[in-house]
Amino acid sequence: MKKSLFIVIDGIDGSGKTEIIKLLHNYLFSKSKKYRILTTREPTNGVYGKSVREMLAKEKDPLSSSKKLMELFVKDREIHLKETIEPFLRNVKGNEANIVLCDRYYYSTIAFQGAQGLGIQEIIDANKSFRKPDIAFILDVDPMLALERIQYRKKEKFERLEFMKKIRQNFLKLPELLEDNIRVINSSKPLKQVFENVKKETGRIIS
Repeated sequence: MKKSLFIVIDGIDGSGKTEIIKLLHNYLFSKSKKYRILTTREPTNGVYGKSVREMLAKEKDPLSSSKKLMELFVKDREIHLKETIEPFLRNVKGNEANIVLCDRYYYSTIAFQGAQGLGIQEIIDANKSFRKPDIAFILDVDPMLALERIQYRKKEKFERLEFMKKIRQNFLKLPELLEDNIRVINSSKPLKQVFENVKKETGRIIS
């Protein structure tokens, strides 16, 4: 396997990203002592990431602030890569292998801000200088089921059925729009089954 691997898990809210990342982290950790694993997420807890979270919590209209949100996500991502992801992937010692697992990446920006009305190509161009993951998993689930899964928590402005349908469609278009190594995984199935599919695909790039 390569000395460093960058793996992204993405998808609509309620697709099961957080659970899959935990399972993948634990699986890789138990698989080999040579793996050093960093789990991270976007938006980060940095200054731009916090601004994003505040906007998402306060605003009600899913179509508002599309350009501002894209700019904040891009700035947040730039720092995230420069200060966290890239240094970890570079700092490989001996026969170790460093693996970054990231919850959301530029795929979310394309899907969400595209659903807000920004041009998809404009968003792709704003993110084209960023490192491509070795593999990206898009967890695909019906928005109705996704909303059922997250009904216990306070809703953000994007968590509305019709809007989530648009976001889902944008995620599903990504393999055609980008040259990235993207795998779309059906995440409406039981968690164990979803993880088996993710594990199988991950196995192919670490073997």
